[in-house]
Amino acid sequence: MAEKTVDERTLEILGIPDDFDQDLLWLYFENRRRSGGGDVESLDRCGNKVLVVFKDEEDFQMIKEKVSKKSVDGAKISVEQVESTDSILVTNLSPNTTEDMLELYFGSSRGGNEEVLGISRLAEGCAKVSFKDVKSVDNVLQKSHNLEGSDLLVKPYFDFLQGVTDQTPVTVQNGQGTSLDVTHQDKTEIIPLLKQNPTVSNPAMATNLKNNAGPTNITTNLVDDLVRRSAEPASVAARSTDVEPMDIDSMDLDLPRQKECVSFISVPDKAIHQLIGLSNLPENLTKAHPNFDIRLIQDGVQIKGPDHVEVERLKNKVLEFLSGVTQSHLTYNKIKADFLERQDIKNKLHLSLKALASTYRVSDCTVTLTSSSQREVDQVRDLIESHISEFTVPLAREYESVLFTKECSDFLGSLDFCCARVSDTCEVITAVTLKGMEKEKQEKIVQFLSTPIQKECILAMEPGMLTFLQLHYQDLLADMGQVMILPLETGDGLSVQGDLSACQMAEEVLTGIIGSTCTRSLVVNKPGISRFLLEEGANILAEMTAKFQVYINIEKVHWKPLEDYDIFEKAWKMTPCQNFKRSSSAASDQNFYVRAPNQAEVQTSARIEEAKKILSVVGRDVAPQPSSLGATDMEEEDLYSDLGQDSSAMQEDEADLPSALQTLNTSSTPFMSCSLEEDASLSLAIQLSMEINQKTDKDDLQMALDLSRSDSVPSEENLQLEKAVEMSLEDEIRSANKAEIFVYATYTHDLVRVDIALGKKVGLRQCEEKVEDKKLRKLSSLQKRCIELIKRKCAVEISIQGTTATISGFKDYVTEALHDLKDFLKRPVNNLSDAEIEKTLQWVWHEEGSSEMIPYPPDATVFIENAWKMKQMKIDILFDNQPYTIDFERMEEHSLASGKSVPIKRKMLSTEDLYTDAEDEEYSLLSNMPEASKLNEDSDEFQNVVKEFYDTIQDYHNKIKIIKVEKLMNKLLYDQYRLKKANMLCSSSDPEVERTLYHGTSETSVKEICIHGFNRSFCGKNATVFGQGVYFAVNSGLSVLDTYSPPNADGHKFIFMAKVLTGDFTEGKHEMKTAPLKQNTSELIRYHSVTDKVKSPTLFVIFNDTQAYPGYLITCKKTYI
Repeated sequence: MAEKTVDERTLEILGIPDDFDQDLLWLYFENRRRSGGGDVESLDRCGNKVLVVFKDEEDFQMIKEKVSKKSVDGAKISVEQVESTDSILVTNLSPNTTEDMLELYFGSSRGGNEEVLGISRLAEGCAKVSFKDVKSVDNVLQKSHNLEGSDLLVKPYFDFLQGVTDQTPVTVQNGQGTSLDVTHQDKTEIIPLLKQNPTVSNPAMATNLKNNAGPTNITTNLVDDLVRRSAEPASVAARSTDVEPMDIDSMDLDLPRQKECVSFISVPDKAIHQLIGLSNLPENLTKAHPNFDIRLIQDGVQIKGPDHVEVERLKNKVLEFLSGVTQSHLTYNKIKADFLERQDIKNKLHLSLKALASTYRVSDCTVTLTSSSQREVDQVRDLIESHISEFTVPLAREYESVLFTKECSDFLGSLDFCCARVSDTCEVITAVTLKGMEKEKQEKIVQFLSTPIQKECILAMEPGMLTFLQLHYQDLLADMGQVMILPLETGDGLSVQGDLSACQMAEEVLTGIIGSTCTRSLVVNKPGISRFLLEEGANILAEMTAKFQVYINIEKVHWKPLEDYDIFEKAWKMTPCQNFKRSSSAASDQNFYVRAPNQAEVQTSARIEEAKKILSVVGRDVAPQPSSLGATDMEEEDLYSDLGQDSSAMQEDEADLPSALQTLNTSSTPFMSCSLEEDASLSLAIQLSMEINQKTDKDDLQMALDLSRSDSVPSEENLQLEKAVEMSLEDEIRSANKAEIFVYATYTHDLVRVDIALGKKVGLRQCEEKVEDKKLRKLSSLQKRCIELIKRKCAVEISIQGTTATISGFKDYVTEALHDLKDFLKRPVNNLSDAEIEKTLQWVWHEEGSSEMIPYPPDATVFIENAWKMKQMKIDILFDNQPYTIDFERMEEHSLASGKSVPIKRKMLSTEDLYTDAEDEEYSLLSNMPEASKLNEDSDEFQNVVKEFYDTIQDYHNKIKIIKVEKLMNKLLYDQYRLKKANMLCSSSDPEVERTLYHGTSETSVKEICIHGFNRSFCGKNATVFGQGVYFAVNSGLSVLDTYSPPNADGHKFIFMAKVLTGDFTEGKHEMKTAPLKQNTSELIRYHSVTDKVKSPTLFVIFNDTQAYPGYLITCKKTYI
């Protein structure tokens, strides 16, 4: 990108107050957030105007907008763009430089080779140069200029920053016999000159000054007359030479206020900038000119004052000083250069250099001296040379092992006023220090080398890396006899102790081994992999460790065997206490989970037991004895007998109901007559007899009631605890099926070999078993938890599809889980599902003073029935957020809040449903899939599907019964199928590319096909005679065979009626993994499918999953054995 011109980087600032600080203005325009500006290159001020030059082009509109929005230090300023100028201001000109010389210079290649229009002398050492083309200004500004031994200072010229309007000189006597050439400047700039002159060389001017009536006009006329007289011929001016001196100071001149002028001299060189500070130049100039402020600021010198001419004079003095600055470059070797660059050496030499007003800086091996003159530069060089002393320390062979240790490097670097290096030949130590310190530094170096150093190195590493070194590098560790190598107590590193050199050598060797050791994290996802690796797999890992020279770390593999417990008992303990409606007549039933008894028992059960203790004494004394109605002998009654064998027991129980209730009401009269407050008072009295009686009855009563209420409200803590229990079980199952191991090896290929070998050994031990049972179709939450516990206990994976459970994992673990699962399914507690329990029986309770039996809600009945089948003696339960216990021994329901008990009973409703054939019960594998819907048997679509199915069923027409037909609507699969069909129509020689075919499958594959289509990973398992693809039958009679559609536990078979793109086909072969290429064609085109017989095919095989779409799922069953 081309560099922007000065005009494009320059802005004119208007409205600057006279007392406005220029530093503040500089900082303001460098603050991009406040002003929108950027880095400022220069800033020139004249009166209330300032010219700002940025280093880069800035956005004028943004600066103008930001400046106009907010004032700066109370001043409202404005910004204008500066028009391009065709002139430059040249300063620091030699007195001998003429205008012709300037014109020739800038017209030459040295000055820029530009065409000059005119040159105007503005002041001593200052001139304005105008060019024909404005572009010439930028060309000249980019060059450095030197004329007659003076470095010219060049910058753009702008009229509003200059007070010059004419170049004609006016001679003014300064009172010392010399004359000053004053050009036609701003009138206010001439006044200071006049006030310095006791005489003026123009008598008319003197007369005019004396006779002028107004002080303001005096100044104006004086200046005008000076200019006018300066243009007269010499003869006219010489007519009167003797003029009475004119005292300007005695005149009462009411001169206008002078505006402050500011000038800035950029000093980017840091050494020269520092030199100006050392020379006290700004302070001396300020002292000599009290009305002016000369200060050293960032990147330059700033001059402020009321007189523009004097500011320029002071500026020239600064430039004169800068022109005399001399720099000299000295080259030293690396060690001397580093020595001079040390801060302590710089501080030591600072006082001497300050006296000479000099400074130095070091860059690589070059030392740059900066001073105000060549003579002082020479003095500085001699001073530095006189302070430096170099010496060497010879090295004996026994020191070589110490030379390159960290301790040696640290020691040499810690020496004050000294810089030392070991030579490349290790024969000497070369050191540089200050004169007079040689002996002290040499003695310290010799003492360090001759003193034996004991060292302890700590090598931190992973515990697995430490074990790897101990296993496969034990010989190397034993050979390091000069040091002592011990493992850290924390097991995460080695401690190396011994002589400094030997210790460092051992550290380098071990560090190299650790750095070159290859590591890899292997994650194995297989059912039961964690248990396998921690048990029988340990021998396999040890074998691979020795064979491949690796170490296999299994510290992140976690699995713990569970205690031998009853699955149902464990699952029941994990079942949370339930909250139910008190009566089944309630509008709705809600379940509130309060706690997980197996975990929250420590926190909640203690409080319930406390209430029990308070009220149990009353219950034992006044509660009714169990009547014949509620008494059920748990030992004598067969809980698991066939519920349909005999219902006479229920009839007998119901016959005794009135007398039993009468007995119950009689025996319980004292208890029932007590109010809630009396019961609470009585329980309080009992409690007070057991505790220290320090509280009032009212306080104790309130405590008992609060305890009851607190137990009746489900707590958030218990909810979180229950959730944590469930998550813990899931985490344990995931942990058993995933193992992350870390392998350490010397070579990368050993890591690959371990990965492959472990994968093979694990894969060979994997197996799969299936169990079919109708109970699997609908599992209660308790039964599902039992399945999860089997998975956790045996470390296997159990997936359930319909009535089929698939157990996968390691062979021994699968066998163990298969036994537990079958035993679980045979348990009598699983004979009835929750729905069957609701249909066949009720649990009821008898309300006080009534013979009416009130049934519990259905969900409460299921909960109580499951507990009864589990042979629980007592259970805790919540009714309407109030705590109760159900005692199956006494057949009572006991309220912990009121202390009252009522009898309960288990009542059979009907046994007919137990004998009905439930195999055709409404159930679908696709019940959770929104893309599937069951067809109405009366619909035309259902009839058409059934007709097509039976038309091709052949010999099985009267042997297969259709249970239902479900329609699939998988948009993704259908869109893929349509695209494939459109593509096939373009390449097929037969316009009829689509057929309706049948595919029989197992129950476990149904959902996968509905979601993912006919994927070859789980299709094509039953036949590969004509190719290794997905098979479809032309006739449904082939698909209904048990080979292709094995029945589930209900005897149901699953057949897909699919749309299949057969296209161009040929005869298939067993080894085909894709359709073969067509013969006798110039292009490489494959057949779309293969078949058993080309002329009369009975089946087709496709090799592309998108060539078939499962339209309907037909569920059927055999009607014969």
